[in-house]
Amino acid sequence: MAPGTLVCYELNIGPVLDFANGYQSGEWDELWEDFFCDWRSLWFDKRIEPPSWVLGDIAIAAGAKGILFSSRLPAGGVNLVVYTDQLGPGDILKPYDPTALLPRNADSWK
Repeated sequence: MAPGTLVCYELNIGPVLDFANGYQSGEWDELWEDFFCDWRSLWFDKRIEPPSWVLGDIAIAAGAKGILFSSRLPAGGVNLVVYTDQLGPGDILKPYDPTALLPRNADSWK
């Protein structure tokens, strides 16, 4: 897919916490049951830090560089949140741009 509003990425990072199969009692801490909370309502309406944000902090503290989780749209898809501040020299995260359509530096935007 040519880059535009959406960009495909090449990546090779690790470790990543695999939550793609969702919450399973006994396998995950009970807080993970609230991973798919309505974070917008909790944060903007109630000024409560969403459990998903706390879970992200827990994942980072455990050394994870991302969380893989099932997508709600489209059903059957998966999403990956990447904590870019956690990436190191051995990790790869770069846009897939074989035809060089994306800007290469700030001058490219002029």
